[in-house]
Amino acid sequence: MDAALATALERARYIYLTTYSAAGKPGTVPTWFWLHDGAVYLTTQRESLKAGRIRKTGRVTVHVGRPDGPSVEGRAEWVDDRPDLETRLLAAYRRKYRLLVPLWMGRRIRRGLAAKTSVLIRIVAGCGRAALAEADGPP
Repeated sequence: MDAALATALERARYIYLTTYSAAGKPGTVPTWFWLHDGAVYLTTQRESLKAGRIRKTGRVTVHVGRPDGPSVEGRAEWVDDRPDLETRLLAAYRRKYRLLVPLWMGRRIRRGLAAKTSVLIRIVAGCGRAALAEADGPP
């Protein structure tokens, strides 16, 4: 991840995450996120369209701060059985989203992760279409 993008992510409160169907159809949603060790982390419901698309293709585009903000293509994956990361994500969310997380969303996210109805997602930047095709192997 380049320095300008990392700085933009550190300052942003939201990302606009585009996931792609197997046919390449995009879908974009705003979401909270946590930047940690050069990767972007977020949570979502396991049964969501976003989670399904990530599970199937892994291809994402992250727009920082607004739908037309600085962007980067990347690869997303489900991260299971990492309570250490889940705890750190919730602590980061409490600091970043001061009102909503302590009053309502923190409990919902924590319970969803514990019950395995939610999933932690990790996005690594810099995997363009060609890199994704190579990572997935030949068709």
